[in-house]
Amino acid sequence: MAYHLKFSSRALREIAEAHEWYELQSSGLGGEFIAAMELQLKRLEQAPLLYAEVIQNVRRALLPRFPYGLFYVVRCDLVH
Repeated sequence: MAYHLKFSSRALREIAEAHEWYELQSSGLGGEFIAAMELQLKRLEQAPLLYAEVIQNVRRALLPRFPYGLFYVVRCDLVH
């Protein structure tokens, strides 16, 4: 079962800023960052409880290769 992901405007802005920063560091690196992000998001859609809570009700999934974490909340009405 896949779960629905929702993003805050702040999260979307930070992802865009990180993409731009990585691309400025090395051409193509921003695209690799987005690919790593998309892979991790697919994992979260399939298994949102996979990652541990770092503070009450907030979980963190680290990206492979990049020092970047996805902080997220699993809403109770979405868990079956």
